[in-house]
Amino acid sequence: MVRTKVDLKYIENVQRRRVCFSKRRTGLMKKAHELSVLCNADIGVVVFSATGKLFEFASSSIQQIIRRYITATGALPDTSRLLAQRAEEIRNLKEEVMMLESENMSLRKDLEKAVRNNQRIVYENSNMETALTLRPPSLRTLRLGSQ
Repeated sequence: MVRTKVDLKYIENVQRRRVCFSKRRTGLMKKAHELSVLCNADIGVVVFSATGKLFEFASSSIQQIIRRYITATGALPDTSRLLAQRAEEIRNLKEEVMMLESENMSLRKDLEKAVRNNQRIVYENSNMETALTLRPPSLRTLRLGSQ
């Protein structure tokens, strides 16, 4: 029987696509096994289906193969550099928290002062800077309050 050349294009029919995936996945795993046995090669194959299901083949331990891959290619970033970046981010965030806590404390004191002195409070939030302005009550406010 003669094999015909398969036109490589996306299979629109869902059922045909699933069947094709299953058959080709089985063939791929079979070939990986044959290569590992015939050539004494250390092989690992990882396949995720369209639905996210994991299929794997490993001639030895998959963790060992992945470790060897990472060592050989340098696929993972240098952990010490990554840890230093994270530490710098944490320092910056802590400084920002301290600044915001200080600003919050200042605003609370101003608010308490305004309440004690029965002053009108004007809250302005422009250009991402917070300002609390304390103004004495106007004459109109005093007249309305006394009636």
